[in-house]
Amino acid sequence: MVLHRVHNQILRSHHLFEPLSDDQLDELMSTSQLLNLDKGDNLFLQGEPAHAFYFVISGAVKIYRLTPDGQEKVFEVIGNRQTFAEAMMLMDTPNYVASAQTVGPTQVYRFSNATYMHLLESNNRLSFALLGKLCVRLHQRLNEIETLSLKNATHRVVRYLITQQSRVADGGNRFELPMAKQLVAGHLSIQPETFSRIMRRLVDEHIIDQDGRIITVLDRPRLEQFE
Repeated sequence: MVLHRVHNQILRSHHLFEPLSDDQLDELMSTSQLLNLDKGDNLFLQGEPAHAFYFVISGAVKIYRLTPDGQEKVFEVIGNRQTFAEAMMLMDTPNYVASAQTVGPTQVYRFSNATYMHLLESNNRLSFALLGKLCVRLHQRLNEIETLSLKNATHRVVRYLITQQSRVADGGNRFELPMAKQLVAGHLSIQPETFSRIMRRLVDEHIIDQDGRIITVLDRPRLEQFE
């Protein structure tokens, strides 16, 4: 497929694509697809053959698994200019270990694992870029495991809010939750009612203000100590 100029710039800004020569990028794009998806569309389901990885141009995708009792456990929500499922290229299992579904209108590129692996064989920089990406994901998962295993629900919510605020580009105190509270609760392994109760306590204590999904941190030091 022909790569749109703006999309070319976006892909080039990501370290999994930046090391590619023009010819290599053209080769990768020749087996790729640009998908325009609606809310609730599935990109893949747990157990399906893992033939591709994805790059989000716009929108968001949740990565989740269903527990034995049918509850949804959200591991991560992937936003703009992020990749997901690239680790499957190096895993022993031939199938996806989780499911991916859009949480709103979303545009993604679907890249062939086979084509990317072929390019890895001839580009050392690309190999190190992929390893670096996977190391970052590993550290993120280890931190989440520690938080989910050792800390109580209030601590999880507080740390989540602090993390979201830290991602505000201008260092401001106002941000939007990237997903609905049910998804946030699932991501933190707590019930939606528990999440709402903790948020209400923070509002009542004048530590935060909440307007739908818009959160304003009113007292960051107190928030950090509210555990």
